[in-house]
Amino acid sequence: MISSFKEKPVNNPINAVLLGSALLLGGCGSDGDNGTNGTDGTNGANGVTNYTPVGLKRLATAPVGAEFTGLFLNTDGALFLNVQHPSDSNATADSDGKIFDKGTVGVITGRNFNTLGDIAAMDMPIATADKEVVKTAVGQYKVLVQQADALADGNEMGDVLSADGTTLIKNSNDPDFNAAVPNGGGGYYLYSNWEDRPGSMSRINLSPDYSAVIAEGMLDFSSVDGTWVNCFGTLSPWGTPLSSEELYFDNTADWFDSSYAYFSNAEAIAEYKGYPLDRSGNWGNPYDYGYIIEIGVNGTVDAADESNVVVNKLETMGRFSHENSVVMPDRRTVYLSDDGTGVVFFKFVADVAEDMSAGTLYAAKISQANGVTDPAEATLGIEWVELAYGTEASIEAAIAEYDGTFADSKQITDQQINDWAEAKSGTDIDGDGNVGTTTFTDNRPAFLESRKAAVALGATGEFRKMEGVNINFGLAETWWNEGAADGAQAYMYMAMSSFDKTMSDDEGDIQLDGTHGKCGVVYRMKLAKNANGLVDVTAMVPAIVGGPYYGDRSVNQCNINNISNPDNIVILDDGRVLIGEDTGKHENNVVWLFEDPAL
Repeated sequence: MISSFKEKPVNNPINAVLLGSALLLGGCGSDGDNGTNGTDGTNGANGVTNYTPVGLKRLATAPVGAEFTGLFLNTDGALFLNVQHPSDSNATADSDGKIFDKGTVGVITGRNFNTLGDIAAMDMPIATADKEVVKTAVGQYKVLVQQADALADGNEMGDVLSADGTTLIKNSNDPDFNAAVPNGGGGYYLYSNWEDRPGSMSRINLSPDYSAVIAEGMLDFSSVDGTWVNCFGTLSPWGTPLSSEELYFDNTADWFDSSYAYFSNAEAIAEYKGYPLDRSGNWGNPYDYGYIIEIGVNGTVDAADESNVVVNKLETMGRFSHENSVVMPDRRTVYLSDDGTGVVFFKFVADVAEDMSAGTLYAAKISQANGVTDPAEATLGIEWVELAYGTEASIEAAIAEYDGTFADSKQITDQQINDWAEAKSGTDIDGDGNVGTTTFTDNRPAFLESRKAAVALGATGEFRKMEGVNINFGLAETWWNEGAADGAQAYMYMAMSSFDKTMSDDEGDIQLDGTHGKCGVVYRMKLAKNANGLVDVTAMVPAIVGGPYYGDRSVNQCNINNISNPDNIVILDDGRVLIGEDTGKHENNVVWLFEDPAL
């Protein structure tokens, strides 16, 4: 029997295993001694690192040292795109003779992004000459203005002037948010943030084809006590740019602490206002900064003089490190992102459409499925916690109470925030056995210390580097008016530059695996109508996750064929998403075109 099996080889290896097992089971002899262990096999090859996620294409690359900012899709299909803080050693000129060694405001021409269609992705630049300029997969990048260009008002592009309108504090190389508003002659006024301390904003007048550029000047923010770190933003449905003040003072007490590492930022405001830098007199009011700023309220602009543009801070939307705000098609609901570590996702609902002067501020309470920590899998549920109702007039009156000197050090204390929250909620938040009573007759902590107030009332303060949040307004409005429930128009996207630290510390409401958290994630949120008949979102679903992260690399620590530290977000008319990077983990920052495979 056994010899006959030897003469008939078994071709199917699975059958061979089964047959051998049957023979062993049928044998009657005693077990033999175990054989010696075999030698270990050789190590396998390293895993592939050039994986590109489905639907992701490289659209543009930035010059060395720069991040892409100011992504803005104009109604004519032009895509505005800025080059922020490029390396001053860049020496390569593009086809127009422009060298990218300074902050640059520009636009991609020659292709209508409202009807973009399919494109071929571009490769990552390798040659130095390609690394030092803006490269695009479609169209041509046209420089409109650069840092230090002469302005019609006698100043230079990027100048930050003091409140007196004449004293130069600095010249900035950090252009950020763009918004194009029709100028009444077929062209556009382009408003551009300059993200600095103090902040600034320029306005240039563009011909319809962008061939003629009149660099008018820098806006005057003295009517609102200056502005601060003007970051990303959006254009409201009624045609007003909404600029964002990023507030890097997580603790207001640091504003008055001369030993604080970034105390020079508070000194910059004192310099702006002409206060003594030796701290012997008046000092900037910390509650004057950290808001959404509306430019040209109700579309009021003076075509002849940019200095007459109307400026208003929207204190009703809260004070925190604003990255940007986006107005929903109900024209009352606004979603707001908070940039930093241990931060909060906010929502504001105005009383009246297109009037942000009164309304209610909310913050997100997050829930996560038990045991699901994979950032590509973990959906974050949202419950909205009501913080307070407020009016612009009442909040501004409260802010004025904190005017004073450096020695006065006027601020809302953490104890006052706790007592206010305990009185409002009727619960013992700090565990001292007592429910505190508040000395405030208003809800100022909600609007002046929004992040701390939100956490005290039970909202989640664990997000990390929350960046752009945006919709395509035209698509969303179609969904809203026609009642559709599906399709790209029914979604909002948010970039999370990182999901490490407070999002991956195994504590609180958000507990993600942060192995590749330094590379970031973009979330998708489906728009819905809530019981109040307003636009709502109830979940953040991971749409694309960056990485892998290679900590042993000196450059390109995040996979170069995937997103790294996503920042600006713009949604095209066909629902595809443009993702701009702000990363030191790609040698050349990228704008990606992402066709969400889930839609």
